[in-house]
Amino acid sequence: MVFKALQGTATANEQPSSLLTRLTHWGTVASFALLFGTGATLYDHRPRYRIGSHTVTLPQIPSWLTISASPKLVHYVFAGTFVLCGIFYFAWAFRRDYFKDLVITRADAANLIPMQMYYFGLRKEAPSYGRYNPLQKLGYTLVLFVVSPLIVLSGVAMLPIPIFHPIGALFVGGVKLWHVVLMTILSVFVLGHIGMVLSTGFVKNMRRMI
Repeated sequence: MVFKALQGTATANEQPSSLLTRLTHWGTVASFALLFGTGATLYDHRPRYRIGSHTVTLPQIPSWLTISASPKLVHYVFAGTFVLCGIFYFAWAFRRDYFKDLVITRADAANLIPMQMYYFGLRKEAPSYGRYNPLQKLGYTLVLFVVSPLIVLSGVAMLPIPIFHPIGALFVGGVKLWHVVLMTILSVFVLGHIGMVLSTGFVKNMRRMI
């Protein structure tokens, strides 16, 4: 059911993606992998977080998922790559009016529950939709316009540059905890995206993106 809800992206258009889309996609893939690995090393070094007057210790990440070679430096470098890929992608998408097919609308919001009922087998027919179904649009809208910008802001707030530290006040409960939670949400989205790629034809999807 989960993979069905994610399907459509790979099947809606089997033509090769644009060059800029492919470059920013793979730049983001490499950046995310290195950011996760080095971030996991930094996280494991101190997995304790203060929430008000309480201290919370979170589970450690397995060592095989970490990258221990100069983790802070590598994290900073590929955080910059992640941001640059995002800037180029957003500039291209706005210029091509690409987001009109990707961002959730009021009509899509009304079809979220019917769409979920369809995937749960409680409805015989799916509500009508265009290139992306309402659940896909919700996921992409949240990741592109909420989760990713907040990850970048929380990361900037933790830079050893005093001028950026006031940004941390936006993250009630602690900027480091927000950064970890947001990265967890993005990781879950990435796993779902990988599942979609595998379930809708790995070779076909890789050919489109290469």
